[in-house]
Amino acid sequence: MNKMIKAVNISKAYYQGRTRINAVRKASFEIAEGEAMLITGPSGAGKSTLLHILGGLDKPTEGKIFFDGFDLYKLGDGARSAIRNEKIGFIFQFYHLLPEFNVLENVMLPGIIGRARKAKTIKHRAELLLEMAGLSRRLQHRPSELSGGECQRVAIARGLINNPRILLCDEPTGNLDSAKAGEVMSTLWRIKEKEKMNIIIVTHDERMEGDFDRAFRIVDGLMEESRNGANSLSEWQVCK
Repeated sequence: MNKMIKAVNISKAYYQGRTRINAVRKASFEIAEGEAMLITGPSGAGKSTLLHILGGLDKPTEGKIFFDGFDLYKLGDGARSAIRNEKIGFIFQFYHLLPEFNVLENVMLPGIIGRARKAKTIKHRAELLLEMAGLSRRLQHRPSELSGGECQRVAIARGLINNPRILLCDEPTGNLDSAKAGEVMSTLWRIKEKEKMNIIIVTHDERMEGDFDRAFRIVDGLMEESRNGANSLSEWQVCK
């Protein structure tokens, strides 16, 4: 099976004055094409930092990331931006929907910016994704008229508008109650199966449910993988 992502000795450090903060420490792992991956850990453990590195948003202090065979941080800014736009979808804890646009327009926007596709094609794709997200009756509504769960499902559809190979989700249910969180996760799994794509979810909630192929956790920047797969989060081994 082809490797979608290969991380080799990834480290990321910040400085607060003279104090070095090791957000990620010497993490190495591979993600096969089509796999679903869960990363848990407490707030401030380095989960979001790692996700941003994997998505080409934040250069590691040390190590390499290979995305679909490309050394991501040896590429120029333009080539790396093209990969982010065409092959990677992002879902964040905060929806970042534009209040002046309706649901359909919010989803279409990334497809219109920098893409050589007809507006009709982008609109059809957006409508299809919103139907899969259970929002086909909300196309003309503005974000202020939606619930938190509906806003996050709009954000999921927006993250998929450019047919990405992988979807990176940073605390996608962090602002939702358990019922709305369940709706969002159901939407994610339904679309993953339909689109045949990779998905990586980072969360502080170790009770996150889903059909994950791999499970990892980060504590103080150190990444560990479950020895017994995603269904038994009790024994861990360091990723190196």
